[in-house]
Amino acid sequence: MDLTYLIYLFLIGAITYWYFKSIHSHWTKQNIPSVPDPLPIFGHMLPAIIMKENVSDFVQRAYNNFKASFVGFYFMHKPGIIVRDPDLVKCVLQTNYSSFRDNFVALSEKNDPLMARSPFFTNDVNTWKEGRNRISNHLSAKQLKYLFAVSEEVCNRMSTFMERKIQENGESYEVNLKNLFTRCTGELVANAAFAIEGQSFEDNPEDLSFTKVTKTLFESSFVKEILLFFFPSIAHFFGVSLLQTKTEEYMRQNIKSILEKRQRTGSAPNDYLQFTTELNANFDDILADVVNFYVDTYDTTSSAVANLFYNLSRNPDIQTKLRDHIMSVLKDANGQVTYESLKNMTYLEQVIHESMRMTPSLAFQPKRCTEEITLKGNDGLTCHLKPGDPILIPVVGIQHDEKYWPNPEIFDPDRFSPENRAKNNRYTFLAFGEGPRICVGIRLALMLVKQITASLIIRFVIEHSSKTKVPLEYEASPIFFGFKGGLWGRFKKLSLSSQESKL
Repeated sequence: MDLTYLIYLFLIGAITYWYFKSIHSHWTKQNIPSVPDPLPIFGHMLPAIIMKENVSDFVQRAYNNFKASFVGFYFMHKPGIIVRDPDLVKCVLQTNYSSFRDNFVALSEKNDPLMARSPFFTNDVNTWKEGRNRISNHLSAKQLKYLFAVSEEVCNRMSTFMERKIQENGESYEVNLKNLFTRCTGELVANAAFAIEGQSFEDNPEDLSFTKVTKTLFESSFVKEILLFFFPSIAHFFGVSLLQTKTEEYMRQNIKSILEKRQRTGSAPNDYLQFTTELNANFDDILADVVNFYVDTYDTTSSAVANLFYNLSRNPDIQTKLRDHIMSVLKDANGQVTYESLKNMTYLEQVIHESMRMTPSLAFQPKRCTEEITLKGNDGLTCHLKPGDPILIPVVGIQHDEKYWPNPEIFDPDRFSPENRAKNNRYTFLAFGEGPRICVGIRLALMLVKQITASLIIRFVIEHSSKTKVPLEYEASPIFFGFKGGLWGRFKKLSLSSQESKL
């Protein structure tokens, strides 16, 4: 081999080694403890890139292995920090919000014109404010009551569906809980945002039914997830989108057809689509709001309900106490779950919050530095951040830390009783986020989770299924959070005499 060629190779290798050695000494120079053994190019992200683990596994491990207020790591070639101190979480999400405005994953308006308008996926200040204000205006108390009425009908159909399944299978119905509750939330969206029957409770829905077509909304692939999360510039260049093109076209055509029909007939039903129409003159804004409603309701809400029923299946005493509480509230409502009666189901709200503490829908919250800032932890450590630096907030780590939650692996809804909640540091419970970018649909989400839970728990008992792999492990995915093997439960019909004696 030519000596000159060998010299060139040596120089290239030496320069490459020096470059990454220099990058990976970033936290050492600031005297910040950091996760050891970053790799060239990939930093600490290679196991997640090759789908060996979820990023949340890495975040949780770093949280457990260090005691400092923040821990350095390398997201590819970029230095980032994992925030371990609730006071620093407050700084990132609230106090110094202008320095951490951006969420980590931002979608391209060219490739994802609808999803990029979502307050969660946009980092453009004006787009974020406009989108958030629109959604807030769609979810006033008056409008929530209308959505409750739509959801009530869906819950009744779901109960009928489950009774049929129990009868078909003997005495019980064993089911993947996320799959079950996406039937419910999917049908709700079909009814409230598309004014159609979604066929979600049909065993053999039509090929062009809402439930079949929109299951592809987040139909993902290894390559797509990796590109969007780890290589966004490449993803944007090659036109990678989060929302499937065929799903977007389906929604666009259907919404356009429905609006044209309403204009011709002069009809204006009290549903989510009508709320958006009355507030938006631009069709793309209407469509974007409907898609955002679908995303938040279909996936996030169904995950919250699935996690809740899993936790109830593991804690039968809590389940019984919850059922007794709900039935006692319903005595004053003629045995019916109503919008007003939900407000009095205080213990149900405690159970929901405890479930979200134990099994949050987002295992960690990724942010990005937008303005240069120096953070100081309670342990005296200081950390200088520049625009573009990633910040990861370990939601599971904090919510399972015995420093803030004694006996954190025990399911105890009393942690969220009024007297205890007043003592809790609000930045140790991050299921909805905090600060200006706190979940904009929190009122809707709580109403739906309470409504679905109350309507089912007074009719059915849920038991633990051995199909659930315990302890729970997150699936290897950089964007979505699900549990390996899924969460399963076994439903049985509650005896009529038991219901009647308590109502």
